[in-house]
Amino acid sequence: MGESVDAVLANFPEGVISFRRGTIRSANTAFSRLFGLTRAQLVGRPVQGVLARLAFAPSDIEALLSEAAEQVEDIDLVRTAAGQLPQDLRVRRFAIQGEGAGALRALSFIDETSWRATQRSTEVLVEELLRADRQAALGEMAMALAHEINQPLGAIVNFAGAARRSLTGRAVRAGELDEVLINIGAEAARAGDVVKSLRSFLKGAPQPSTDACLNAAVKVVLGFAEPAMREQSIDFRLQLAPELPPVQGDQIILQQIILNLVTNAIQAMGPQPVGRRHLDIRTTREGASKVRVDVRDTGIGLPAELGERIFEPFITTKVNGSGLGLSIARTLAQRLGGSIEAAAESGEGSRFTIRLPCRGEDEAHDA
Repeated sequence: MGESVDAVLANFPEGVISFRRGTIRSANTAFSRLFGLTRAQLVGRPVQGVLARLAFAPSDIEALLSEAAEQVEDIDLVRTAAGQLPQDLRVRRFAIQGEGAGALRALSFIDETSWRATQRSTEVLVEELLRADRQAALGEMAMALAHEINQPLGAIVNFAGAARRSLTGRAVRAGELDEVLINIGAEAARAGDVVKSLRSFLKGAPQPSTDACLNAAVKVVLGFAEPAMREQSIDFRLQLAPELPPVQGDQIILQQIILNLVTNAIQAMGPQPVGRRHLDIRTTREGASKVRVDVRDTGIGLPAELGERIFEPFITTKVNGSGLGLSIARTLAQRLGGSIEAAAESGEGSRFTIRLPCRGEDEAHDA
């Protein structure tokens, strides 16, 4: 029996020693190779003394030689020998023959140092990737906030300039500046709303179950854009489909998506001569599950070589463009479950189409 057991253990890829009553009976070649001891240095020696010689901690030796468990049991431990790097080991203890103090038992040793080092490196790499992802998300949030609040802040500056000009060199009648001050207050409030909504939205916070109205968002955006369109002599045509179903989401976010496209269109038409600056905005229902808004302009158009890259950050066709407006608009639309696509118009100009999932009547009713 003993010779047959030794023959089986000799072929184990793991380092194995067998022992009875605290004395080593056999040790295979893998064990000798793993710990640098010859068979003559092992067989017939006290197993506790050999393990101590191999620099196993007393608590680990006690756990390995405990007779409490007769079934197969794995123990993970770290062996630290003088002048050597720590060694991660998985040790399996099992009974071969018999029971109690006279049982023939064995210990098999697997060196997992390289595997665990690789695992730790992988965990560190994953953590670094997660950190980089968080930093990218923070960067995206910072860019979006900076870009979006620039619009109401610019309007505040313009209104304040108008008020200052009204006060220069003449008496001002009571109430003459009321409209300007009301506009300044409204734009400041809008900047606050944009910051609040975008911060929550880009952090991935759950979207409200309230309804957002596409037609109402378009009307609000045209109110924001009206001074710039008047200044650049842009004429526009508005076609709003009646009784559009609502979109689930934040009304402010929906406004920002449309505002970015309208602002992009206004800027794209700047180089065109007066009389050739036309903006066309149209909302429609598309099938049973989507609503759609098209923003057409007669601006500088879209270079064919850009394609979908027009939505990448910092890609722009305008001399003074930031390259962020379209990227932010697409990100926001996607997080509402929708999409944005761009196409060149025949002749000149471009068309941007937003598609958003609408809420069914039953769903809107339940909310």
